[in-house]
Amino acid sequence: MEDRFLSGKKVAILGIAANIILLLLKLTAGYASDSQAMIADGFNSLGDVFASTVTLLGSIYAAKPKDAEHVWGHGKAEYIASMIIGFSMIVMAVYTAVGSVESLAAGEKLEFSWWLVAIAAATIVTKLSLYCYCIGKSRQYNSVLIKANAQDHRNDVFVTSGTLAAIFLSFAGWYFMDGAIGIAISVWIVYSGVMIILESARVLMDAGMDRDTLEQYRKEVLQIEGIDHVDSLNTKPVGAKAILVVKISVDRDMTVIKSHEIGKKVEDELLACHPELDDVIVHINPDLPHDLEKMEFRKK
Repeated sequence: MEDRFLSGKKVAILGIAANIILLLLKLTAGYASDSQAMIADGFNSLGDVFASTVTLLGSIYAAKPKDAEHVWGHGKAEYIASMIIGFSMIVMAVYTAVGSVESLAAGEKLEFSWWLVAIAAATIVTKLSLYCYCIGKSRQYNSVLIKANAQDHRNDVFVTSGTLAAIFLSFAGWYFMDGAIGIAISVWIVYSGVMIILESARVLMDAGMDRDTLEQYRKEVLQIEGIDHVDSLNTKPVGAKAILVVKISVDRDMTVIKSHEIGKKVEDELLACHPELDDVIVHINPDLPHDLEKMEFRKK
């Protein structure tokens, strides 16, 4: 986990430095040539600076150890930070969309410049490199925050490609395409922001793991000697990991000590085999008659 949070910090610092440079280049070139697509792309880079800053702060806070008020740690800070990134992308998208609409309404013309082409090409190369680096780290550590940052870089590759297309189309006399692509860029940013928000909200709203994963846990629990059946299995996300709450039934005449040993074995074996679990809470019931739904978990 320490490596995970350290990686998040490195990704954020690298993103901040790269995006500040791109921001200055894009806005300078965009306003000089009156390119709404490049200006929209520039403000997107401003949003990227903010996103990388939020990634940095989220990684720092999520890395804080458990304390009396946060007994499960501060891991959900990653998802709060990801949600903030999503909302910031939407705000920037609305701003740039308004500017693009005004450009279309006024019939503004883009002044072609190879300077614009060079900046767009440099942006694509830079962002593609950042995306490859970040997506690799997000998969390595299963980090939604680094993934959000990676998606932001990936979006910029498509966004700037659109800007580059607008530059060449204006050279051919299709000036209206500059504003049109600026609007398209804004729509893409909104979509990406919404998807990041939904993914983060799923964890913040304590959505559990999928049924296939729970079924795998159930099968492993039933392999432990002394368990008659599993009454229920539920998970609760706590940042990058999850808590598993499992209720099992054992022989009603079993001693408390023996049932405790079985419960401890369930906890130890699941934690040893599943690094995605932060803790396993085992509740033990006596083997009494159950309804049909719970009987589905009985050993065959």
